[in-house]
Amino acid sequence: MDAKMQQVPDSSARTVAGLARYITVSFATDADKARAAFVWVATHIRYDVAKRYVVSFQREPAVVVQETMASRKGVCTNYAELYAAIANQAGVKTRVIPGYTKHHDGTVTPVGHMWCATQLAGEWYLMDPTWSAGYVVESTFVPRFTNSYYKVRPVTMIKDHMPFDPLWQLLATPRSPAQFQEGTVPSPAAHPFHVADSVTAYEQQSYIAQLHAANRRVEQHGVQDDHTLSFLGNNRVLEENYYITAYNNAQNAMNAGSNKLNDFVNYFNHQFQPKKTDAELQLLLPPIAADFARSRELLAVVRFQEASRQTSLKQFQQALAENETLLQKSQAFMEHYLRTSKLLRPTLFMNISTIGGRNEMAR
Repeated sequence: MDAKMQQVPDSSARTVAGLARYITVSFATDADKARAAFVWVATHIRYDVAKRYVVSFQREPAVVVQETMASRKGVCTNYAELYAAIANQAGVKTRVIPGYTKHHDGTVTPVGHMWCATQLAGEWYLMDPTWSAGYVVESTFVPRFTNSYYKVRPVTMIKDHMPFDPLWQLLATPRSPAQFQEGTVPSPAAHPFHVADSVTAYEQQSYIAQLHAANRRVEQHGVQDDHTLSFLGNNRVLEENYYITAYNNAQNAMNAGSNKLNDFVNYFNHQFQPKKTDAELQLLLPPIAADFARSRELLAVVRFQEASRQTSLKQFQQALAENETLLQKSQAFMEHYLRTSKLLRPTLFMNISTIGGRNEMAR
């Protein structure tokens, strides 16, 4: 298998899709596909010594993968993202794991690190194509493939690889940062971590739910080093920016609906003149309801931490509720109007000042 991955045609090795197709056609099992992807990445990507102290966890994976395929070199981010991209396209579930590592003497390495988790036959294994690719001697990369970091069990990987998110330790009793540095093993937890169930639940969450839960786990697990502090800080910025974007989009949706509702109220105040057919009338309110529903859906994920933003959120929620109440009155009136015979419909507008007053809208 390893030899076959050294003979991949150039036409297949130009893109991730080409490599994934080659692997899928050449190998039948997920284990073989994972091995093929791992071996190719570890033996065809050169470690970029000049950038070994430049590790970014925030770059877009697709950009990292594209750059790696073009240059055929990189650091841990490049190795991990490329292996994950090929494996996933070949149908092998793989996750990129950000964290940090330590030397044999227990000291934490000066920069963060990235590796992968791959699921094979229902079990999660850890893979580090960077450390399997070779080693550095006096600022020179020496390519030498090793199996030491291929398909590693979690209990072994935790000896020198520490994920920021304790979920990806994949252990029933996760190590604390202090235990990781000291190399000590904790006593079995009274309530052990159900790894498979927890990962499954994680995979079913939305992006923002995953991010929020990960930040909470990282914080609860303890922030005792600069790597974790920086990672958590960046993640909090990502989370806050997501909420701001969702909030702004929710405002846009509500404003769009509110403008349409104002147009409807104006049309109502003119006693539905100029006239529209019943079919046309039935089309007036659903778009408004859709705008408000979209606005509420976006607001549901927003979890601002700052007091000023929380105040703005409450005011917005109140404004949305008021708009929804007016919409409900409009819908009730429209239903009544359409049920009423055309001869009597003009009477529904009699003695009415505004849509918010005591009139057919309020019945």
